[in-house]
Amino acid sequence: MNNKCGVCGTEMKESRELLPYECGLDGIVLENVPVYRCPKCGEREVEVPNTLKLHREIAMALARKAERLGPKEIRFLRKYLGLSSSEFASKVGVDKATVSRWERTDEPTPMGGQTERLLRVLVLSEKPVESYSLDEVAVKEPRTMKMRFTPERSGWRPHAA
Repeated sequence: MNNKCGVCGTEMKESRELLPYECGLDGIVLENVPVYRCPKCGEREVEVPNTLKLHREIAMALARKAERLGPKEIRFLRKYLGLSSSEFASKVGVDKATVSRWERTDEPTPMGGQTERLLRVLVLSEKPVESYSLDEVAVKEPRTMKMRFTPERSGWRPHAA
């Protein structure tokens, strides 16, 4: 991480924090996340290392949970697999409208038991998508901020945009 603020150039101060993580699911919290703050201008940068591994852990936990999958969880797992609604519908043998009904949060249609088991098997056995758009996975921020990420051997390094 570049220790200089991208806005004013002042040395950033690091802290470790507990942060809600926005990935389309409720209740995901990250512990001990590096957060860098500029003491001069208040700029804040959050470092979420290795998002792909994080999403894999979330997907594995969902696939192994005993309770039925909810609409947000179905959508997360579909996206984790890198499938569009149409591709997912084709893979599990339903039409796109059915997938839409499963993923609706206002009036969801429960996914059938066999199809849910198939989704869980797909998650446990298939290779996930290898990239995510930043608008789909981001730490909730009190204000909008732009960030750049640089890949490193151990994960990703954020920089102020």
